[in-house]
Amino acid sequence: MTQTVTLDDGRLTLGLPANALWVKVSVLAPADAGSGTLFTTDELTSTGYNSWTTDAAIKLPEGTAFGDYPLAVEYRMPGGVVERWTGGSFGYKPHTGVESAAFDRKTTSYDQREVVLKGKATTWNPATGERTAAAEGTAVSVTLGLRDAFAATRNTTLTVTTGADGTFSLPVSPDAEITGGSAVVAPAFGIDPDEARQLPGVGVDKLTYRITSDTNKSRATANTDVRVTGRVERLTAEGWKGFAGAPVISTGTEPLSYGTSVVDQIGAGTTDADGFFALAARVQYTTAGVFTGLRPSVYYGQGNDRPYDHAAVAVPQSFWFADTRMSMDEFGRLSVTGRLATNASVSCYDKPDWVALQVSLDNGRTWYNMKSQATPWCSFDFQTWGYDNALYRVYHPETDRFITRTSNPVRLARTPTRIVNVSLSPSRPRTGSAMTVKALVQQKVNGVWKAMPGAKVTLVFKPKGDPSWYWVKKDVATNSAGNVNFKATNYGDGTWALYLQSKNGFFYSESRTIYVDAL
Repeated sequence: MTQTVTLDDGRLTLGLPANALWVKVSVLAPADAGSGTLFTTDELTSTGYNSWTTDAAIKLPEGTAFGDYPLAVEYRMPGGVVERWTGGSFGYKPHTGVESAAFDRKTTSYDQREVVLKGKATTWNPATGERTAAAEGTAVSVTLGLRDAFAATRNTTLTVTTGADGTFSLPVSPDAEITGGSAVVAPAFGIDPDEARQLPGVGVDKLTYRITSDTNKSRATANTDVRVTGRVERLTAEGWKGFAGAPVISTGTEPLSYGTSVVDQIGAGTTDADGFFALAARVQYTTAGVFTGLRPSVYYGQGNDRPYDHAAVAVPQSFWFADTRMSMDEFGRLSVTGRLATNASVSCYDKPDWVALQVSLDNGRTWYNMKSQATPWCSFDFQTWGYDNALYRVYHPETDRFITRTSNPVRLARTPTRIVNVSLSPSRPRTGSAMTVKALVQQKVNGVWKAMPGAKVTLVFKPKGDPSWYWVKKDVATNSAGNVNFKATNYGDGTWALYLQSKNGFFYSESRTIYVDAL
């Protein structure tokens, strides 16, 4: 014997072996009442695996007080052995439960969201065997299963009390589909609740709408508002009409049909009496734009799988210049390289932006474009001719992808040089004889040509009929006045020249050529 259960209709279920041949159960008076047997029956039927139930409700003698009474059970097993067991109890109490419950409508809609659960609670008296209206004020606990706009399910529990005739009425506006539920009398002193009454579901009539929208800007700075305007219409029996009072939202990312919530909402508003709306949407990302539709509701669509309109709004994102390098060699060749770097979700890899190399000759007051180019793989590489002394920077104009930005200005400067007053003597030297080479090396300082002491020059020679130059003497240093005066061997007919050897911070220069017709 494992359990005893008093059923709502006064019958008793016992946990006994299914192969028992005979069963008798007796309800005993409590020990403090002098013991004795109040009721005995052997009319029980096997009602399942190891379960026996009395065929009729147990009725105790008139005047018996309500309460729990001990049991004595006898049963005969195959082989003739009679088992006896004392324990468990029979609940001799009134049973109160929900006799009936139903909703007044099978569906709800956007315009008619309320549904009323109506029912009646009754009490069964084991002494009389009658079921009458439950006492006024009996609490009924109602649990409803709900499925929301995103198909998420949840339960909600409400409480309603009965009137004088045992009836109750519970208005509900769930804004969700009711998938079912239960109603049961709440436990209380003196009340033995019946099993819960199962409730039917309440479906949803979905409406159809359409929406159009536009924005007042096609490009906006991140974290600023754009104005979104448009109209929402709903399909009625008379055709498309303005949808008044509809909740409109804008998101910065496209709604996903499998989403479980509104993602990236950037604005909200409500339509007027004719279905028109205007709202402010704070944009963030350049790749998406503004998606505008109605706030998800169980009354139209499924979650984010609902009509919406898309307006392309470019939102330039921040970036910075990385690995920027600028240099100018002794010949004036300017090299500027670098890349655009960003930690945002947008980049220039799939579609290059444009940048310009700019120069300022007045210490940054005025800037001029020298050259512009695309930025494949987010990188740039400028090769052009520079100035003696100037500021350089890379400029990115505002585009749909990136904001306006300039790199840090870098000053690149070299001092101009020249080699003048070159002479060779004698003018017609003999081949193999010595000749004197003279020249003046100058540098331009503040617009004035001055001597360049300490500079080094190389004497070069190109024989007649030979396209190549050959150095004859190198590392010839200028004196304090910038002059060179040295001897060199003449190698025959050909062209002679001097050039300035590389010196940090100075431009390259070379002299005029002198042709010598040797003797």
